[in-house]
Amino acid sequence: MTFRMTSLSMANYAAQYSAKFNASIAKYQMQITSGLKLHRPSEDPVGYRYVISLSARLEELGSEAASVSDAQAKLNFGVSNLTDANNLITKAKILTQQGIQALDQSERNGLATEVENLLESLKVIALAKNAGTYLYGGTRTDVPPFSFNNPQVTGGTLDVKYNGSAQASRAHIGQAIEIDTYYSGKEVFGATDRQPTLLIGKTGAKAGTGTDTLVGRATLQVKHTSTTYQPGSGITAGTDSAAKDTIIGPPGKYQLQIIDTSGDGSSGTISLNGEPPITFTNADTNLQITGPNGQKIYVNTTAITAGFNGTVDLTANGTLSVDGGLTTLPIDFSANQAVVDSTSGRLVHINSANIETVGEDYLEFPGSSNAFQVLYELVQDLRGSRQLSNSELAQSLDRRLGELGATSDQLLNIVGQQSASLATLQQLDSRISDFQLLTAEQLNGVQATDIPTAVLRMKNDQTLLEYTYAVTAEVMSVQLINFLR
Repeated sequence: MTFRMTSLSMANYAAQYSAKFNASIAKYQMQITSGLKLHRPSEDPVGYRYVISLSARLEELGSEAASVSDAQAKLNFGVSNLTDANNLITKAKILTQQGIQALDQSERNGLATEVENLLESLKVIALAKNAGTYLYGGTRTDVPPFSFNNPQVTGGTLDVKYNGSAQASRAHIGQAIEIDTYYSGKEVFGATDRQPTLLIGKTGAKAGTGTDTLVGRATLQVKHTSTTYQPGSGITAGTDSAAKDTIIGPPGKYQLQIIDTSGDGSSGTISLNGEPPITFTNADTNLQITGPNGQKIYVNTTAITAGFNGTVDLTANGTLSVDGGLTTLPIDFSANQAVVDSTSGRLVHINSANIETVGEDYLEFPGSSNAFQVLYELVQDLRGSRQLSNSELAQSLDRRLGELGATSDQLLNIVGQQSASLATLQQLDSRISDFQLLTAEQLNGVQATDIPTAVLRMKNDQTLLEYTYAVTAEVMSVQLINFLR
C-alpha cells in the first residue's frame, strides 16, 4: 500500500517547524538581550527553583549587611559619646584634686563653676539621639532617658529620674546573632557600688546597722522638744527650755548638782555633769546652765525645795528628721532607728544612743550616687555648702575623687564592650560580604546567559528556519505544477 503526503499535511508540518524555530529564536534573543537564561519555571523547573533559593539567600544577606551597618553606626556614635563623657569625668577629677589643694574659698568657687559646666555637658551626652532615637534609654528609645530636678530638701542631692528600661536594645543579625546597641542609662551612668553610710557631725548620732536606701547625701536634723526633771528638788524647765535647750539625752546621762546654800531654797548653786557651778536665786525663771560639751538648758529655780542638796536626773527629748523637718521621729536612744525621707520614701538607720546635743549632721551614702549626682555633690563641696572643716572638706573631696574614678571605670567598661561588639560586627560584615560574592557567583552560574552559546544556537535555529522555508517552497511549487497538468 502506497502512502502519499497531501499538500495539507505538508503545509501543517511546515507551519509546525516554522513555529518551533521561531520560538527558539525568540527565546535565545530574550536571553541575549536580558542576560538571563531563565524567565519562566517551565523553561527549567529544577534550575528555576535553585534560582529562587539563591535569590532569597542573596536578599537575606543584603538585609543582614544593612543590619550590621546600622548597628555599627549606632555603636560608633555611642563610643564617641561615652569617650566624651569619660573625658568630662577625667577633667572633673583634675578639678577635684585642685580643690583639695586650694588655699581659699574663692579659688574653690571658680573650680565649682567649671564642674557645673561639666555637669551640664554630661546631661547633654546622656540625652543624645541617633537617627531620632535616644541612645541611653535601653529598649525605650522614644522618650528622654533622664529628667533632672533640684533637690527636694535642703542638703539633699540632685534629683535624677531614669525613664528608660533596664534592658539594652539589641540588633538582631540573622537568626542567631544579637548585639547590644542602645544601652541602659542606669548601666552607663548609674551608681557604682554602695559603701557603708558616713555621718559627719557633732550631735553624737552615728550610722545605724540597717540597710539604708537614701542616696547621695542628706542632712540629719536633731532637734530638742522637751526637758523634764526628776521630782523632789523643785527645779523645773525654764521659760525658754522648749525653744532653746540644746541638750539631748536619756535618763541618767545628765545630772544637775543642786546645793541650797541658803537653807530655805532661796539661793544656792547648780552645776551640770561636773561643770563649774553657777549661783541661783528663787527669782530665776529662765536660768541658763551649760554642760561639759556646750549643751545648754534653761531652768526655773523659783521653787527649789528648802535644804535640798543632791543630784537630779534629767531627761532631754528630741526628734530626728532627714527631710528638712517635714516629718520627725522621736529619739528613743536606741542603736537603730529608721528615719524616713517623706519626699522620696527612702530611709536611713541612725544609732541615737549617744546623741547629746541638737544640730545638723551630714549623711553621705558613698557609691549610691549616679554620675550626675557625683558631679552635683562635688559642686556643693567646692562651694562649701556644708560648712565642713578644712580636714573634713579634704576628706569629702577625696571621696568624690574615688567616686569619679569608679564612674570613669564604669564608662570605660561600656566603651570596651561596645568596641568588642564593633570588632565582632567588622568580622561579621566581612563574612557576609564573602557570602554575598559566593552566592552571587552561584546565581550567575545558574541564571546568567552564556552569550556565545546562545548566539550560536540562535544562528543554528535561524538556519534551520530558512531551510524549512526553502524546502517548503520547493515542494509546494512542484505539487502545484503536477496539479495543473
